[in-house]
Amino acid sequence: MELAAVTTGATLAGGLKAYGVEGGVIGTAVSFAPPHGVSAGRFAPAPKPEPLPVMVNGVIPRSAWTNAGPAKACVPMNGVNLLTFHHDGDPGGFYQDQIWETAQYLERIREFHVKNKFEDIGYHYAIDRAGLVWGLRSVEYRGEHVRNGIDASHVLHRWNDHNVGVVVLGNFMIQEPTAAQKARICVFGAELRKQYRLSIAQVKVHQELVTTECPGVNLRPYMDHVRKMGLV
Repeated sequence: MELAAVTTGATLAGGLKAYGVEGGVIGTAVSFAPPHGVSAGRFAPAPKPEPLPVMVNGVIPRSAWTNAGPAKACVPMNGVNLLTFHHDGDPGGFYQDQIWETAQYLERIREFHVKNKFEDIGYHYAIDRAGLVWGLRSVEYRGEHVRNGIDASHVLHRWNDHNVGVVVLGNFMIQEPTAAQKARICVFGAELRKQYRLSIAQVKVHQELVTTECPGVNLRPYMDHVRKMGLV
């Protein structure tokens, strides 16, 4: 699946401007200027940008962050009819945007999930702080990112069935998603909708399925907005 470029047309740019995304531009500026009153000569030159791993259809492959396979046999997905967005909810938050830091963080999430008897890392994709998409669990297999739930009519829902899970890295109870993450949610969400022929109504956030804080108070309003505007 090839990720589309973020457009700067009126619909996307106008719909996202209120949420801190100017023109749908992915990426954040980094300043290496010394603090006031400190000689610039005391600072090392700005580091060279870290090279990106080779992407596959616009997605950083699993091999870029782990050599481990699933801890146990995974259940086949057998079709997709739902797309669910999450935050990872780490109590300390996640603020790093370097490739190697993100790779280590994803491996830590995988190890935590496996320790808790998951088949593998629970999500299928991650959107990092720089707005890059990482491949996690293969979409050939059902994820483990939403617990089963019983609705008001006492009907059991196995929410992981046919459900692609996308985690936006960070704890959005205590931090804000970056402009790059916000823009990528729209682009990547639209690509997945097109690939699996999903309607806007089939794009969910975790807390719409079961009781949880996920995806956090600082991401939920944005998700509601972009779905209402048809931008994801």
